[in-house]
Amino acid sequence: MDWRTKRPFLTRATAHLSIIALALIAIAVSGVGIPAPRAAVGSSFNADGASSFQMNPPADPETTPLPTLPLSTNGSRPPDADTVARLPLLHTTVPERLRAQVITYVVQPGDTIFDIAVRFGLTPETVVWGNREGLMDAPWLIQQGLELFILPVDGTYHTVGTGETIAGIAADYGVEPADLYNEWNDLGEGEQPRVGQQLVVPGGQGEAVTWAPPPRYPAPGPAGYSYGVCSGATFAGPGANGWFAYPTGSSRVSGWYFRDPRNPGHIGLDYACRTGDPIVAADNGVVTIAGWHGGYGILVEVNHGNGFVTRYGHFSSIAVGCGHAVHQGDLLGYCGSTGWSSGAHLHFEIRSNGAPQDPQAYLP
Repeated sequence: MDWRTKRPFLTRATAHLSIIALALIAIAVSGVGIPAPRAAVGSSFNADGASSFQMNPPADPETTPLPTLPLSTNGSRPPDADTVARLPLLHTTVPERLRAQVITYVVQPGDTIFDIAVRFGLTPETVVWGNREGLMDAPWLIQQGLELFILPVDGTYHTVGTGETIAGIAADYGVEPADLYNEWNDLGEGEQPRVGQQLVVPGGQGEAVTWAPPPRYPAPGPAGYSYGVCSGATFAGPGANGWFAYPTGSSRVSGWYFRDPRNPGHIGLDYACRTGDPIVAADNGVVTIAGWHGGYGILVEVNHGNGFVTRYGHFSSIAVGCGHAVHQGDLLGYCGSTGWSSGAHLHFEIRSNGAPQDPQAYLP
């Protein structure tokens, strides 16, 4: 063989093999793998390597779950630059609303003026000034069963008398006339009040309240009528008849009735009488109060010994003293207008075991 004639062919073959060898060495050194063929979507491979094709059904928008953001390690979703993050609402403050109207509250066992004031968000003075009829300016008289007005705001509750005007009422309580034209009073702008109308006076100041009961005296002092609460001594007297007679000799009512709708805090009956008319005992008993007693003015109380007590208020003068035994029809004193009174009349109460009763249910 003439190697000279084959030399060009061998030279070209050697060059090609060298290039292939260098390429294989480069691949091995770089670690680049040859990717395996990827199955088409919806296809699978059998055990023998043959592929089989399967069509996926279309997605159902009602059953296909929505994509969710991945959670971070602390359980919250990572913030996104295009997302406005909403901070959690830590608390909701509900604004305190005023009561829409005057309400009533029946005193429960153990209640005090201060307890009731705290319960309804009022000052103790407001509770007293809103219930002058029931408490008679003597807060220590509070007792179970007494019905009290609860005002919507601190202030006073005023019952309009004859001839009173908005300007005069406002001046009496240290407020502006405009303060009485409010959501709780049935008054049109510039309108004057009706006699007997009850007005909420926001911020109104009544008389200074005396919280402690006065000292007890066995009888009125020489300089005038002292507080007439009798001492704790036990007095003997005639037994009660068990029925009551009219203390004025008449059934005519001139003012508030018991629990009058116009004044539910009124716990007695106002009988008509003229100044100086005689007032008599409604039943047998013993006098346990005789003298001045807050809003009652000059008051006589008779204990009948059977759980019943009667009270007679606003006397001009009295004819009995502490511990006096009285019989039904005996003179107690004379009609007047002392204390919290707008004119001569008798304020008459019947109480059973301390609870106020409607006198009309017991009288003839």
